[in-house]
Amino acid sequence: MKKLFLNTSKLDELACLKFGLSNEILMENAANALAKEVRKKVKKGVKILGVCGSGNNGADVAVALRMLSGEYECELFLAFEKQNEMLKIQLDRAFKLGVKQVKKIGKYRCVIDGIFGSGLNRNLDKKTVDLISSINEMKAYKIACDIPSGLNELGNSCGAVFKADITITMGARKIGLYSDFAKDFTGKIKLANLGLAGVKFEGETDTFKLQKSDMNLPFRNKANTNKSDFGHVFIVSGELSGAAQIAGKAALAMGAGLVSIVSESKNLITDPILMNAKEISEKMAYGALGMGLGKLDEVKKTELFKTLKSKKALVLDADMCYEKLTIELLKSKKDIVITPHPKEFSSLLELGGFGKFSVQEVQENRFELARAWSKKFPNVLVLKGANTIIAYSGNVYVMPYGSAALSKAGSGDALSGIIISLLAQGYTALDAAISGTIAHALSVRKSKQNNYSITSKDIIKGLKWLRKK
Repeated sequence: MKKLFLNTSKLDELACLKFGLSNEILMENAANALAKEVRKKVKKGVKILGVCGSGNNGADVAVALRMLSGEYECELFLAFEKQNEMLKIQLDRAFKLGVKQVKKIGKYRCVIDGIFGSGLNRNLDKKTVDLISSINEMKAYKIACDIPSGLNELGNSCGAVFKADITITMGARKIGLYSDFAKDFTGKIKLANLGLAGVKFEGETDTFKLQKSDMNLPFRNKANTNKSDFGHVFIVSGELSGAAQIAGKAALAMGAGLVSIVSESKNLITDPILMNAKEISEKMAYGALGMGLGKLDEVKKTELFKTLKSKKALVLDADMCYEKLTIELLKSKKDIVITPHPKEFSSLLELGGFGKFSVQEVQENRFELARAWSKKFPNVLVLKGANTIIAYSGNVYVMPYGSAALSKAGSGDALSGIIISLLAQGYTALDAAISGTIAHALSVRKSKQNNYSITSKDIIKGLKWLRKK
């Protein structure tokens, strides 16, 4: 996993104070990363544009244009009348080396964005919104310097956002690049070295980006085993029994030894690979419920929650996020992974005493709300989204491999089955959440189907062919 930071201004200061690197050295290295990307993707001799704001991001772009001048026809557009001292210095150098300042934006093969950095904390005026919007409409290869202009440090829009093909982020990765909203604007994210190794530049953090290598698959390396060695999972079926069956099949595909669908229905028909049961037995130690559960009468609900307290580990999803008794269960039991989507998390926040939050407010504050939740409850939170967040004990882990292909009914049910399967095979709650969410996302990454056609069946099938690479 890789470290994420809200902003890196303090890391820049430390690099200067502790290691003796000047701001200009850091800037030269940042600009060199931008210039390398241009050389890699854009044919020499064509016209390219740098759009500069008033601060150091604009200065980075000015330096990059200076480096590229002579190889490309470099033009520079100033978004604002005022510039800081560093930008003024770099503009003077760039202009002396042939970079041309333009008052009107024309046609270009490449545009480098240096209007704002991650410290943006205000709504943009109409002139700037129009500028960014007009650039977004251009058919050019678009590079964002550090963070796409218009995103704040939490990855929310300030009115308009530069839509990049690639973001070259400087020194260390920023949290704002990994919000759900930012996913449509960052393009590929690449880290630029500023002249010292990451272990020297970065400090301590409580936020991390997960990598494929963080997925630990439950390969069976021992020959002398039987099905009971891999756990007996129960899935509680409710009003929508199909959801439980999807979760059950995913649990089997991920390695659980036995999976029972628990239902009082006399007409329940399941796949022969799944076992049926009328009630939760003592042997069923690992349970997933909530998906398709619907409403329970109060007597059955009380009995159910009493039974759940005795189980080794649980996954709670969907309808369980609207139950008051869920909060008491979360307080009393550690080995639980709860997997809400934003609307369900909004309900949990209210039940948990955090106050009322709309879905939009949840999305705009995903990182901090998830972190606050994890400090109050001893379990693992999986807040589903385009970039799923896992939170535990104040630490936040971002799983960045989600795709639009997974936005389909049944996808979340499969995730619940995957996670409970790993819990049944001895994973900790945190490890099951990390490996489970990555496995879920990667299961359809190499599918040859159109992304709109993916179903839970494809997710379950894809689990069978997973590899870290």
